Amino acid sequence: MNRSTALVRTAILFALVTMVLAPAGQSVGALKPHPKPIYLALGDSYSAGEGLGPFLPGSGSCDRSPKSYPEIVAHHFGDVKLKFLACSGATIAQIDQQVSSLPSRTLHHVEITTVTAGGNDLSFFGLITACVGAVNSTASPTIEYLPGVSGPKLCANAISGAAKLLGADINPVTGGVTIPMGALIFPLSMPSPFETRLSALYVHVLHSEGAVKNREAGPRLLVVQYPSLVGSPGVGACLLSATPLPSLGPTTTVGISGPLYPAFSNANGYALGDINSYVQLETSVVAETLRRDGYLDVSLTPSNNGFAPLNCATGTSPDINGLILADIAPVIESGSFHPTAVGQAVLASSVLAAWRGATR
Repeated sequence: MNRSTALVRTAILFALVTMVLAPAGQSVGALKPHPKPIYLALGDSYSAGEGLGPFLPGSGSCDRSPKSYPEIVAHHFGDVKLKFLACSGATIAQIDQQVSSLPSRTLHHVEITTVTAGGNDLSFFGLITACVGAVNSTASPTIEYLPGVSGPKLCANAISGAAKLLGADINPVTGGVTIPMGALIFPLSMPSPFETRLSALYVHVLHSEGAVKNREAGPRLLVVQYPSLVGSPGVGACLLSATPLPSLGPTTTVGISGPLYPAFSNANGYALGDINSYVQLETSVVAETLRRDGYLDVSLTPSNNGFAPLNCATGTSPDINGLILADIAPVIESGSFHPTAVGQAVLASSVLAAWRGATR
């Protein structure tokens, strides 16, 4: 066999091998690169980045921000495609619909999912609105509620409703929960309505993405906890902003003079802190219970690592906004009690650490 004949034969063999290895019905030149793995970001305003405008084009009232932790995480990895569905104001049921809206071919390419959920079921923003008042100092024994916005009865009803959803009750005298925190440690014989809703959401995500019980492989769900919002009130009121309030108009009580600052009363501050702690605990309980039940692709992302809650003495924090009130009326802005850009970066760091741990 001469050299030219050998070269021709080699070329023919190479062509035949290539045809065998190529997928059926597809030419070699038409081979497509493998699609990027998808990072699915679900959740509410804490995932969306509420208060950190300007918001992403097309996000509408969902207020998705380029400074949110999903955007930071996706930018860090670079080789993933972010599917950003988190929406400000979303309840657990609406977050469940975020999953249902996706076609199965998309869900099966999801490598990792993050979700922060539950705050709107408890109407935590409504709790803050109903309970906020005004003081002239953190040592003030008298709190002035905001006309048409908050009041003692509104606050008590809001706290009681949230506590019951979490499986607890509020002591009307002390403002504390009637079930001690330690009593909620798993295993629970009777999950709260809040836990039941969260569990159903997490299981739906896992099943939609093809997760299999007792096999830690494939899609992973990172449950991102809400951070602690407010520090301990101490012995006085908890200051919610270092900025004096605009004029409140007619007052409902007497005896407060001078510049007024937004605050929680001592009892309300502790009650809201307890509810915040319950949400954190019950979120971790659900994640741990699912893992014990064989859903090994669930991981908890604690969000308090390095996250600074609002300081009750100063009304400030680098990581979370205090109360932001509109200048023209006592209307609480949506960015109140949401992470700052620095706070979103802290949450992103926690997610990145958990992602690395889950994919090792």
